[in-house]
Amino acid sequence: MSEDMRAPINKYTITNLNLRKEPSKSAMIIKVIPAYSRFELIDSDDEWLKVLYDDQIGYVYKDYVSVTKVTTSNVHLRAKPSKNSQSMKVIKKHQEVEVVDQDGLWNQVFYDGKLGFIYSAYLSNDGAKSDPDKLAVFYTDMTKYVNDNKIKSPTSFLLTTDLKAKQTYVFEDNKGTWKELYRWPSTIGAPVTPTITGTSHISGRKPSFGTDRYQVKHATRIKDGYYYHSVLYDPSGVRIIDDRLGEALSHGCIRLAPEHAKWIYDNILDGTTVLIH
Repeated sequence: MSEDMRAPINKYTITNLNLRKEPSKSAMIIKVIPAYSRFELIDSDDEWLKVLYDDQIGYVYKDYVSVTKVTTSNVHLRAKPSKNSQSMKVIKKHQEVEVVDQDGLWNQVFYDGKLGFIYSAYLSNDGAKSDPDKLAVFYTDMTKYVNDNKIKSPTSFLLTTDLKAKQTYVFEDNKGTWKELYRWPSTIGAPVTPTITGTSHISGRKPSFGTDRYQVKHATRIKDGYYYHSVLYDPSGVRIIDDRLGEALSHGCIRLAPEHAKWIYDNILDGTTVLIH
């Protein structure tokens, strides 16, 4: 949502949240945004969101902001977290909602300005229901999975990331069959800030982004604030300060060796299908 033009997205704070002048926890606080307030998203990185709130532009920390989910079928938005509770609205299949809290088996969400509850089984990152039987092959034979399931991509490449094995695959179209080109060790989201799952499509890129603590390079956007990008450099971008791969410790982005992040940045076009499980 930086260089490429996209329609603005509304999100919500899940607690009172500091709007800061720069993407840093030590930056000046412009104002405090009250919990459950709506703001406009301008840009998103691994940890920080650039936002517009009350006619002021600043940065908020991503961990305290609503998460976008998609309905997998027509669902009731209920007043309370109970199937016996009043239905405030029926939300159609494949609609985006903003999750602000989880209450057991229920998610508290905003939809069309209304705050209510949806049974969590009817939400996913991409609006698709999970199929454990099919996914068994995803984890054991990726080439078989993408070809047997006839995964489509509008470009000649396909990216997949196996979150269990912590590996990212690059496939190239070879006369209608996906052929594995590369397989790379990857660092994925930590348990408290997991990488999104499901199907997405590449939507822009940045040469670098970071904070006063680190910088990453060759960031290719998977969706929203989730990217494939390099391991961590110092804030000046000169020296690598964390080169760990094959672990679960990011804020949701997928870290790769610098040369692999650059390859994706240089070669994978917008629109390319990304499959993550």
